[in-house]
Amino acid sequence: MNRNGRATGNAGNLMGILLIVAGVVIAGNVMNWWNISLFFRGWWTLFIIIPCAGNVRRYGMRTGWGAGLILGVMMLLSQWHLFSLGWAIKLVLPVLLILYGLYVIGNGVHFNRVAPDGTTDSRRGGSYNAFFSGNETCLPSEEFFGASTTAVFGGVELDLRSAIIVEDVTIDATAIFGGIEIYLPDDVNVKLTSTALFGASDNGVKRVTVPEWPTVYIRSTAIFGGVEIL
Repeated sequence: MNRNGRATGNAGNLMGILLIVAGVVIAGNVMNWWNISLFFRGWWTLFIIIPCAGNVRRYGMRTGWGAGLILGVMMLLSQWHLFSLGWAIKLVLPVLLILYGLYVIGNGVHFNRVAPDGTTDSRRGGSYNAFFSGNETCLPSEEFFGASTTAVFGGVELDLRSAIIVEDVTIDATAIFGGIEIYLPDDVNVKLTSTALFGASDNGVKRVTVPEWPTVYIRSTAIFGGVEIL
């Protein structure tokens, strides 16, 4: 079974246990064995928080489970009047526009390479994006010069395992309420720098640095989202 299957199974198990416990407590109350109140303001958010928290613990603050956990906690705090969910929802769009605008300004020019003679190589990397959608791209066995990828309320899967990387390249990855998975070939070094706000970036490439290999520099920004390097 793949990782997504295991995650779904764990979430189902946790939800099943929660339902069984609730049933036993309610039955005990009916039989006058005890008098336990299961219900408090916002109790229903536990059906979101507990499964997501269990999978976040196992797999990290990945896109789906991490976003679900954050949303569940926000809902619970809203029920206790410690946080205004309606206010936050109204601010989502303007905040995303501001953040993405800053990203565009700060990353408007990328992947211009300097040739050995000092001149600028005008060849640019590709752009792979998903806005409220999904994008799965597998690059062919051609030289790779770098890329930018953005997922906003969507998911991007960028498969570079067949790509040819002969020198250092840069990949900019931005996940805003979305997720990005980047698959790299075996003969490259990986350097990840990340900025996260209620999100996470995970470098799953665990191998010793080889000086002779080119390095893939990944600059990750995760805002209520996740970036994973595999």
